[in-house]
Amino acid sequence: MRVISQTIPTLLCLSLCLLIPGIPGLKRPEPEPIIEDVTAKELEQLLQHKDYVAVFWYTKRCPTCDKTLIELEKIDDDTDKFGVDFVKIGDKKYAKQKGVTTFPTLQYYRNQEPISYEGDLMDEEKVLQFLTSLDAMELPDQIEEVNAPILMKIVQEQPFVSVLFYAKACRQCEKALKELENIDDEADQLGIAFVKINDESLAEEYNLGKLPTLVYYRHGIPIIYDGDLMEEEAVLEWLVTHKSTGEEDDVIEEVTAKTLDTLIHSVTNLAVLFYDGNDKKSQEVLEELENIDDDCDAKGIQFVKIEDPRAAQDFGIDWRPRLVYFENSIPSLYDGDLMKEEEVLDWLLSQLVSDEIEDITDEMLDRLIARTKHLAVLFYSPKDKASQRALKDLETIDDECDEHGIAFVKIHDQKEAEEYGIDVIPSLVYFENGIPSLYDGDLTEEEKVLAWLIRQVEEDEIEDVTDEMLDLLIARSKFLAVLFYEKGSKKSEKILNELENIDDECDEHGIVFVKISNEDEAKEYGIERLPCLVYFENEIPSVYDGDLMKEEQVLEWLIHQVQSDEIEEVTDEMLDKLIQEQPFLAVLFYEKDDSEDQGILGELENIDDECDENGIAFVKIDDRDEAKEYGIDHLPTLIYFENGIPSIYEGDLSNEEEVLKWLLLQKAEDTIEEVTDEMLENLIKDFNYIVVYFTGEECDEGEECHRILEELENIDDETDDLGIQFVTTDDLDVAKKYGVSKFPAIVLFRNGEPLLYDGPLDDEDQVLAWATDPENLEVEDRIEKVNAKMLKRLLDSEDNIAVYFYKEGDRKSERTLGELENIDDECDAAGIDFIKISDANAARDYDIFSFPTLVYFRRKFPQIYEGDLMDEETVLEWLLNNKDATPQNDIIDLVDRGMLKMLLQDYAYVAVFFCNDQGCKNCERILEDLETIDDDTDRHGIHLVKLQDVEYAKELGITEFPSLVYFENQIPSLYEGDLSDEDSVLEWLIYQKVEDTIENINRDMLQVMVQNTEYLAVFFYKEDDADCTRALKHLETIDDDASEYGIEIVKMQDSLVAKKYGWRNPPGLTYFRKGKALKYDGDIYDEEEVLDWLTDPENMELTDHIEKVNRKMFEKIRQRSDHVAVYFYSDSKCKQCEKVLQGLENIDDEAANAGIDFVKIDDMKMAKDYGIHALPALMYFRTGAEAPIIYAGDLKNEERVLDWLIIQKDPSGDVIEEMHGTALKDLIIRADFLAVYFYTKVDCEECETVLEELENIDDDTDRHGIGFVKTQDQDIAEAYGIHEFPSLVYFEKGSPSIYEGNLAEEEDVLQWLVLQRTEDRIEAVNRDLLEYMIEDHQYLAVFFYKSNCRACDNVLTELENIDDECDLYGIQMVKINDPQLAKRYGIKTFPALVYFRNGNPLIFDASVMEASANQVLDWLVDDENRELEDRIELVNAQMLDLLVETSPLLAVLFFPKRDLKNEEGVLEWLIDDENRELADEIEAVNARMLEKLLDDSPFLAVFFYESECTECTGILEELENIDDEADMYGIDFVKINDEEAANKYNILNLPALVYFRKRTPLLYEGDLRDEEKVLAWLTSQDVFEIKDEIEEVNRKMLEKLLDENDFVAVYFYENNCQKCEEVLEKLEEIDDEADHLDITFVKIKDARYAKKYGISKLPALVYFRKRFPSIYRGDLIAEDEVLEWLTRNRFKHPELNLFMYGLAAISSAFIMYTLFLMFCFKGTHQKAA
Repeated sequence: MRVISQTIPTLLCLSLCLLIPGIPGLKRPEPEPIIEDVTAKELEQLLQHKDYVAVFWYTKRCPTCDKTLIELEKIDDDTDKFGVDFVKIGDKKYAKQKGVTTFPTLQYYRNQEPISYEGDLMDEEKVLQFLTSLDAMELPDQIEEVNAPILMKIVQEQPFVSVLFYAKACRQCEKALKELENIDDEADQLGIAFVKINDESLAEEYNLGKLPTLVYYRHGIPIIYDGDLMEEEAVLEWLVTHKSTGEEDDVIEEVTAKTLDTLIHSVTNLAVLFYDGNDKKSQEVLEELENIDDDCDAKGIQFVKIEDPRAAQDFGIDWRPRLVYFENSIPSLYDGDLMKEEEVLDWLLSQLVSDEIEDITDEMLDRLIARTKHLAVLFYSPKDKASQRALKDLETIDDECDEHGIAFVKIHDQKEAEEYGIDVIPSLVYFENGIPSLYDGDLTEEEKVLAWLIRQVEEDEIEDVTDEMLDLLIARSKFLAVLFYEKGSKKSEKILNELENIDDECDEHGIVFVKISNEDEAKEYGIERLPCLVYFENEIPSVYDGDLMKEEQVLEWLIHQVQSDEIEEVTDEMLDKLIQEQPFLAVLFYEKDDSEDQGILGELENIDDECDENGIAFVKIDDRDEAKEYGIDHLPTLIYFENGIPSIYEGDLSNEEEVLKWLLLQKAEDTIEEVTDEMLENLIKDFNYIVVYFTGEECDEGEECHRILEELENIDDETDDLGIQFVTTDDLDVAKKYGVSKFPAIVLFRNGEPLLYDGPLDDEDQVLAWATDPENLEVEDRIEKVNAKMLKRLLDSEDNIAVYFYKEGDRKSERTLGELENIDDECDAAGIDFIKISDANAARDYDIFSFPTLVYFRRKFPQIYEGDLMDEETVLEWLLNNKDATPQNDIIDLVDRGMLKMLLQDYAYVAVFFCNDQGCKNCERILEDLETIDDDTDRHGIHLVKLQDVEYAKELGITEFPSLVYFENQIPSLYEGDLSDEDSVLEWLIYQKVEDTIENINRDMLQVMVQNTEYLAVFFYKEDDADCTRALKHLETIDDDASEYGIEIVKMQDSLVAKKYGWRNPPGLTYFRKGKALKYDGDIYDEEEVLDWLTDPENMELTDHIEKVNRKMFEKIRQRSDHVAVYFYSDSKCKQCEKVLQGLENIDDEAANAGIDFVKIDDMKMAKDYGIHALPALMYFRTGAEAPIIYAGDLKNEERVLDWLIIQKDPSGDVIEEMHGTALKDLIIRADFLAVYFYTKVDCEECETVLEELENIDDDTDRHGIGFVKTQDQDIAEAYGIHEFPSLVYFEKGSPSIYEGNLAEEEDVLQWLVLQRTEDRIEAVNRDLLEYMIEDHQYLAVFFYKSNCRACDNVLTELENIDDECDLYGIQMVKINDPQLAKRYGIKTFPALVYFRNGNPLIFDASVMEASANQVLDWLVDDENRELEDRIELVNAQMLDLLVETSPLLAVLFFPKRDLKNEEGVLEWLIDDENRELADEIEAVNARMLEKLLDDSPFLAVFFYESECTECTGILEELENIDDEADMYGIDFVKINDEEAANKYNILNLPALVYFRKRTPLLYEGDLRDEEKVLAWLTSQDVFEIKDEIEEVNRKMLEKLLDENDFVAVYFYENNCQKCEEVLEKLEEIDDEADHLDITFVKIKDARYAKKYGISKLPALVYFRKRFPSIYRGDLIAEDEVLEWLTRNRFKHPELNLFMYGLAAISSAFIMYTLFLMFCFKGTHQKAA
């Protein structure tokens, strides 16, 4: 019974629901749609903007569609992941347009090309496979386009995939794509999928470099094609070749350096074997490791190998073979035995699961810092207990760091740690985009460390750095903002909190933002009050003097600093620091408040960029006291500092061109700088050694003092090289101070102590000898302070030197120095020179990192004092003992790697005994034997040393211990005899030195030399072979000659390596150039032929590599080549050289193809011989030319360099074509890029000369796609305002731009043309051309500017960003430099912008300098600025397109005219609803149009909104979904953005929806975002009804009323029917009575709809009772009769309702009775059972 009691109520409810289906609110809830429903218009837009769109076509009453949709919605998220947009649409009419006739249907659009799915739509997995498969993307004769997710899927699924990475708007990409599509089908037939992808971010992530690039994936491993993509046959052959090699089993893939780079960034788990193909051990290891290749694949580890030695060097790998495992780009070195493949496999598999922090090298660290966004680095020491504890704890958070995207590595490298200012080990540094931040907490508390790291990633904190880190960042960052703050200060904390709000914006603008809490560092920059913000640009600081609490202003200032070309303002401390650090510095001393100074500053800022390009830093300082220190009384003054030596500019500072020439001359030439007495005092105080030439007063040109100065300038370089500065002065105060009374005179100052020269002044050689004499450089009773250059000189010249390395300002150093000066005289007496140096870099060269330190150098060999430096007596005893060491206690000196490197650089003959201090039984015994010949080697000039650094020995190729290697000019030769026979060793060493022998090497040494030697010739020989001995004797005769060319010859006895290079039966000779081997096939016994072959320029060439040559090799190249380009550089003394070289190597092959040999020379003396004094420099040598030509442009722009080289090679070219008349006019219109030279042969001598020059660049313009013609057509010239000849006009798509420079300088002309062609430049015009354009163009924007106006240049650069957009809008933008013309338009200040609309000017009223480019563009296209009062504007096609898109209502008059005189008819046509309305869009109207609509439209819905309303757009989108439905109900729907119109109808809050019925407003108070409720409200009867009036309806509204109301009276009528109007008036009198009867009374003006109900004659009245019509047959004028008829019909047949209720009751009773019987009897039966 309980069951019955529970069930019966339920069934009763069900029965009631069945009986009463019309009860509202009982609709079944529909599942929320996942696949977005779109309209036809939305789908069109989607197809235009999206590459991959899946469209599900359905109809509303289709059960199959509903079922299918439920299945497909399961894969909607998956399609999103693959970049496929999935939408549905239920528009049958639009479906037919798309060829869809059956429903449901799935179409897949790829780049707007559709394909229909033929499979089972209910199988969602197959549908997903179809949408993301390559088959679905195939297009005939086209390479399929994919996106990144689909590419990844294809690479995973397909064994062979070829991918073309390309970029849009890339001509080279388009050409390559066109060629490669020719082999697409062939690739398909071979089973190679071929796709293309336009994803530059992905290409950048894979480090693919310049696009297009072809990448071939074999089983997921990428190989980059490095050939010519234009040769499709070669590409296909390459694909086929690599497909076959990729199918080999158990072979570890070989990759290139570029491919390896890509793999590291794209493969999660990667094992890389760095090996040497010539090395037997490498081959053996490779064979072993190939046994585990499949196992690695099975575990998801990709295994590759690489032979490239340079790639190994990039990762700090000094010997091969080595195995490196990369996990998420983080490397880890394997230190075990590579021959034990099982152990290797176990290690690799352990890396997959272990939480170990990877150990890396310093090179790996540099690479990771540059390429990893979030990186944590633990600096540790393996032997340090604290490090071990920290490491153990930190490894527990390694996985968590990975989850947060933080790479975690460790490194044990003291030098690397010190570079970042890390003194305490262990230390943790976090790098974000290369910016370091030091953790200052407890490293054993790993949870706090993790929290700190996560906070660094997630929060926008400004990184905290040390002073050393700051120095590194200043050197490495172009734009750097540094907040100097005080830790614990509330003010600093507040400011820091504010500035952290702009950290991300700084990142977006390329500004690195850091903070530092270090008062000493702040003081170095003259910062006394903290906090303080300093901005560094290219190492030049600038202090922010605004309010740091206003972060928006700070950000604006920083961005301004980045974008502007202002000369940076510095403090006096900053200036001192810059003078010390910057080799070339220009300083303007000025007064900020002086208007004249500001004017000069404005001029000089025009040359700031040129100074930067030439390596001269330019700053300004407003500090009179600082100026006085340099003897400057008059401001402004410019001083140039070179390596700290000042020189005053005495010319006109307002002439910036002359200033620039002077600065470049100072940098290029070696002149003795002239200084003031104040400057001289500072120099004497700051420099250890300075020579001063006192000229006396008024030393004019031609006088003896001036002649002597010219002679002395010949030795300026030599004194510089020795660290002695040379200056001159005509001031007498300092001279008198130091007792100089006779002039001219030379005085040497040694640490401030003067020494007068008493020899002949005109003998510069004698002056040089005197100035560099060690005795003259010494100061009695004092330890002399030296610089790095002087230290090197003293070590070269003196046998016994004690060097005290110390730190300036360090108290301990100063106290110790005081003690050591007590023994200076004793040391002098004993023949020991005692000096001191405070140069940290010089100390680092000797591996000295702690201060103070005392080092004793005996014949350059250092020994560090380990005792107490405060005990001077013990120090003296130690020094004397070392000096007086007798032969009996002489031992072979132990050196480290740093010292050995210096010895090899400084000494020609060095013998090194390599021993292992651990595990070498014979080392000690052999060492004792060799020490007996130590003195003998010294007597023969051979320095014998020992080295116990095993790692460094391996780097040099020494793998067996003990070993003895003899180095002659750094070329090694391995001793292969018995090391215990010391006499034989001595004999061999002497023989190597005396005889011209070729050095002997082993396999490992060969590997190192191949990597490090530019040109290496290896002679392979067999022992005791007569032919080999004979060949060796011949080669030894040319050994010295080869050395002069920079070619090293060595010999090697190794049959395996010989066989590798093709010498199965030696003798044989192989030539290595940067690792590339070339076999000699000539007569090896003809030494002259061998030498010619070795020095042949063709054999020295390498692709993509500029060959390094010496003077002798260059001379040989010059003899054989007519065209040589030489890049002069320095490896050690030039910061920019390496960057420039990398760029130039990109054009090496192009230069070679043009017949130009390209070489590089590191020889400053040779450069000076050719007049080059500043590096880097490029010089072109042409046979037959009077002198070589120096390139004066920007060396960093390799494309321009290449253009210049090609021009130098072939200055003559084809004749420029002559054109005139119609042909020229047509060409100007048709050609995209055209240069026209206007000239005349009448009274114009310059025209012909210029023409000859311009013909030199004709071919170059052709190469850049610029047509070049000449004309004498005066009419065309006048049409473009050309009245002066010659003139050059550049046309881009018909728009002219006139060249304003010197036409005789063809190189400048070419650069200008190429610039116009490649960049978005605003065209330059003259006055006549402007007047022509004002008449010819409907819309013309004119930028007025003047010469030497930095503000003009900045604004012009900004406006050029919108030049293309202006073109799209049909607005031509030009510039003109004509101040007189500007005055005609009322322009007084520059720059200015004038907008001509149909010839009518409008001046931009805001400041052009303060407005952004987008603001200017908005102003230009603004209707108010475009429109002309009381005139119909004449527009062009582009402006018409804009107006069509943006104007809701637009009337366009197209010419020629038709019958448009009837203006009233035109107006009626314009405002007609059908012409006004837009499909699927709510029309925008203005106030006047709204008023007209209110008069004409009985039902009008108006959406009032405003421009600044953030939610309005969203609401509008929702309401537009019901616009069509509202139209169907006869409701006009419009929108208006007019506050006054809203106020008129008392609408105070926007947005708002108002429904006007016969001008009566009704405000909607619901949710405007719920469009269904809005529509229901608009069409509801309550809103619809108007009191005392029969409401007008249309068909749709009538249908709705009939559905919703049981009783409806409808009056059908028509237009132009007088009777209809009379009847309507009568019927409206009974409208209220009808309402009382619950009868809805409406009218409809629709004769066709009336016929549906059999009504053929109007007017007519029809009464609907539950949709059943009844027509009134009486007199409609008699309203009382009509009312009576309606009343009678309203209450007709009431028994019908009673019958229905009775029937419902009987049905209910029957159901209840049936249920009773079922349950009662069933229960009884169960009990009985």
